[in-house]
Amino acid sequence: MSYLDSLPKGISLQVFSNDELIFSSSGKWLNPLFELENFFKNNSISKENLSSHDSALGKAAAVLTIRLGIKKINTDLLSENAKKYIEEFNKSIKNPAEKIQLNYNTLVPKLMCQTENQLENLFDPEQIYFLLRQRAKLISGVSVEVNNLSLKFGNIKNISFSLNPGDRLLIKGENGIGKTTLLKTIAGILPSNDKKILIDNKKISELEKNLIGYIPQFSDNSTFSLSVEEVVSLGINSKEKNKSSLIKKSLERTSSLNLINRSFSSLSGGEKQKVNLSRCLAQNAKLFLLDEPTASLDLENKKMVIDILHSLSISEIPTIIVVTHDNELNSLRNWKTINLK
Repeated sequence: MSYLDSLPKGISLQVFSNDELIFSSSGKWLNPLFELENFFKNNSISKENLSSHDSALGKAAAVLTIRLGIKKINTDLLSENAKKYIEEFNKSIKNPAEKIQLNYNTLVPKLMCQTENQLENLFDPEQIYFLLRQRAKLISGVSVEVNNLSLKFGNIKNISFSLNPGDRLLIKGENGIGKTTLLKTIAGILPSNDKKILIDNKKISELEKNLIGYIPQFSDNSTFSLSVEEVVSLGINSKEKNKSSLIKKSLERTSSLNLINRSFSSLSGGEKQKVNLSRCLAQNAKLFLLDEPTASLDLENKKMVIDILHSLSISEIPTIIVVTHDNELNSLRNWKTINLK
């Protein structure tokens, strides 16, 4: 059996590793590729020498297939937009072994679907991926509405903004302007007029306990005596049966599993930020609130935190609000920005 063989009746996607069938689906639209993404997340599968046979490949499917690490693609029906995207991708790759090998039976101007039309003038693969997850309703984030909020501390008067599920917002301003107070107010740590802040159209007082993942600039003293494993477990529901597995997966997501037995107080600033992000992931937070996540970090650790935030914003896709005065965070792409003055 090979990716070049005909698809069995009723099957829309087959994926092979070294010519061994590892995945098949009869799903419609892009669902088989999102199913494949979850399959890779939940199984230790080598992505060396992957190949696929898809019943139809438009630009959206091409973006997802390449993102999943598949280098050999066979499709029964190929759109010109998908073909052009793959050709442009190959031009950007210097190593011949990393280029996409494409086979197809029929080439058509475009696939007759709304998604293909939406992507026609989009070229950033991360922006496309975000849009596709939105359309597939795979965004884990929540909406946020802040309406004419004024704070007693600092210089924040009548601030308003609106975020859709999965949006990312960078709030910039100098120290002392009230950024931390704003974030604590959104988190529900500080009191506010309930009508001024709505999260998923609910008052803060009506939200589920673990919906918000708040990471302060300075760690709470109560965590100093805890191990990394214990810190990550803080946000997990006590009824969770697979607690240990969830902790490990969350630490793996931020490349921090090697820290699991360390004392939290012994970690560097960058390591603490990674563990705190793992805690938010473990509690399945829908809204991440980060206060000065790169403060006091060296350039290497700043880049590491930025890379994780970037990865979260195009993978799990919670809604994220970051307050900062650090210009290094300007490198975050496709984020909304508010400058406080």
